[in-house]
Formats: sequence, C-alpha cells, structure tokens
Amino acid sequence: MYERSDETEEHAQRMQALAHQFGQRLNLSYTMLNDLEMLAMMHDIGKIGIDDAILKKPGRLTDEEYEMMKNHTTIGYKMATTIPEIEHIAYLILTHHEWYDGKGYPKGLKGEDIPLLSRIIAMIDAYDVMTHDRVYKKAVTKLEAIAELRRAQGSQFDPKLVDIFIDMIHTA
Repeated sequence: MYERSDETEEHAQRMQALAHQFGQRLNLSYTMLNDLEMLAMMHDIGKIGIDDAILKKPGRLTDEEYEMMKNHTTIGYKMATTIPEIEHIAYLILTHHEWYDGKGYPKGLKGEDIPLLSRIIAMIDAYDVMTHDRVYKKAVTKLEAIAELRRAQGSQFDPKLVDIFIDMIHTA
C-alpha cells in the first residue's frame, strides 16, 4: 500500500500518532487503544484496489470517480477479513466513512450504531487531511480545520468526540 504513495504512509503515521494521543485522552483500554492505532494505519488499505488515475488525480473527482473511490472501504473490509492479524478490525475499516447523521457510506449507519473506533478515525482522518497538502488541495490552518470540525459536529462527526478532540488539539 505504501509503495503506491508516500502521502499514504505519512498520513497513516500521523494518524497513528493522533489516534494514540486521542485514545489515551479517552482512557481507552489497552486492547481498544491497540485496535485504534492499527485502524489508523490500515483504514485506507482498500485504496490498493483503486486506480492510480483516481488516487492521484490533482483536481476534484467526478461523481463517477467519487463512487469508485468510495469502494475503498468495502475493498479494505474484504482484504482485512482474509488477513488473520487484522481480521478483527475489518468491520472498523468498512465503517470509517459513516457519518454521525447517517449520510455516510457504505452502510448509512447513524450515531452510536457506528463503532466508536470508526467514529474516532473518521474525525482524525478528516483533521489530518485538512491540515496537510494533498495532490488535490492545499492544507488549511489548524484553526480552519477546527472550525470545519465544529461545522460538521453532529452531522459528519460525533459531537462529543469533536469537543474532546478540539480540547486535545488546543492543549497540545
């Protein structure tokens, strides 16, 4: 996975560090913290099955390309179910793009029906993507990213987790 994109490896490493810090802030059990860190590293494994023309496209994806990109959660889930070391986080990989209001994908889960670790990764993923340059967009400031998390609080992201995460970011 990392051979296809340095951006992906660096993103996963930043995600793992943020996940560890946030998991500790939430007082997650040792097992849950380990699963969260593994999910941070493996959440995008399904992108292996997405064409490079879509993954590395410098501009906005077309609706058709976006639909193809959304398949990475299902691809990742299927891959993880065949790998004993990560099989236990397969469902978390599948659900890491669900939205708190039920408008996410692929299952349209809502609120507490979304696994806690998936809700955490969704928020950390969005924050990291916003605050780092990507081929398709420039980074925003930490304050702009926080404002976006606040804007999506209760719709895309778990409102309680957003408050705790922003408090962690401010005190870091």
